[in-house]
Amino acid sequence: MKFMVGVMCALVGIIFGQYLLAGPPAVYVSMFLSFHLYLGYLVVMENREKGLSLPLGTTLLTHAACLGILIGLADLRHYINFFWIIQYFVPALAPFEAEWLFSGGRKKPGAVEEAPRIPMPDCTASDYDEFLLYLSQEKRAFRKPGRTVREEHVLWMADKVKKEAAAAAAAAAAAARQRSATPVAH
Repeated sequence: MKFMVGVMCALVGIIFGQYLLAGPPAVYVSMFLSFHLYLGYLVVMENREKGLSLPLGTTLLTHAACLGILIGLADLRHYINFFWIIQYFVPALAPFEAEWLFSGGRKKPGAVEEAPRIPMPDCTASDYDEFLLYLSQEKRAFRKPGRTVREEHVLWMADKVKKEAAAAAAAAAAAARQRSATPVAH
């Protein structure tokens, strides 16, 4: 559907520019009309729910820069052979501008995205000192790109608690084996 609308917008621009005007204005009007018709369709019909991805002033300035590129393309046809054919493919640039300027990716002012809260584990000063020693190591087991030091500390502490619990369980099992191995005197 988008492709057919783009072709129709290009045809309208060509007909209007080539048959109703003459000279250089015909090329400019043809390019600008086809580009803006297709851009208007994309913004109104395809990006209905989305908003501006940049502030209004920046959007207008960026659109003006895109129009400057179109003028440059129209002027280059005087210097480069077969460059005149570019004017017929100008509507193909509209989807890029529509996605770039009207994709709605801008964050709302005042909306602050909070990071998920990770509870800090209970630890002592000696645990903290051990964690600092862990951080000074070149290869850290819990280091991953994008992970915060806080997340790394939580994972390190959970691993430490797990190892301590395993060691305590092993010690208790060894003590139980030792008690069962020694005969009880009556």
